[in-house]
Amino acid sequence: MAEFTCELNRIFGDVAALVPDGPPGFPDFVFHAGVLPVPPAALSSDRIVIRKTTHDYNSWYRADALWMSLSPRKCRELGVFLLSCAFHGPVEDTTLTIGHPDSDIRRIIIPAGKLTLADLPVGLSMAPFALLYFPTETEMHPWMHDCCAHDLPLLALSNADNCIVTDEQWRGRDTIWISASSPGTIRLAELLLDAGCSWNKVRDYALEGAAGCRGVAPMSAELRIFLPGSDGWIYESEDVDG
Repeated sequence: MAEFTCELNRIFGDVAALVPDGPPGFPDFVFHAGVLPVPPAALSSDRIVIRKTTHDYNSWYRADALWMSLSPRKCRELGVFLLSCAFHGPVEDTTLTIGHPDSDIRRIIIPAGKLTLADLPVGLSMAPFALLYFPTETEMHPWMHDCCAHDLPLLALSNADNCIVTDEQWRGRDTIWISASSPGTIRLAELLLDAGCSWNKVRDYALEGAAGCRGVAPMSAELRIFLPGSDGWIYESEDVDG
């Protein structure tokens, strides 16, 4: 498949290329609205595959699980996309359509989150200002020792309308909803940036729920990230094949 079919690369590739590649801890890069493209309401990529499965624990507990395969380059572009959504709002729902035929997940939706004085929620309102990023070494279970689960990514597995009523709709869930400005989403973006570094040796990440090595927020689907060279990488090249 040709690279031009991936709008993640066309829109966010230039910024992703500017993000330091390391070594770990050096140099840094400041993300803010002024350096990040405004995400469009709709874009697509056929260079990401997200399969839908389950993770069974102790023969009596089953968790939703997502297995995502992508190249290191696409990791960084996806991370920049999430940060662009975090620092720009967005004003309206942003939909990243997953066009690869092997993918069970057909879209990632970032719901509108731009704060306005005319439509504020009750209580304190805060919006991301800037992120000082520097490359960091990672582990397969990157946040298993963190004490605050609500600061971890929340990947809501649903449908395009985010409305599940019937068993058939439950079985057919094909959409991931991610809140742009949550601390967990920004942490996921940083992990994707680190995973895409040329020196990174970790090929497989496992973000599990409370029953495993905690890596996602309560009620989130679990997430495995497979990079080229991992046991879960099923493609012949360094990118997902069509």
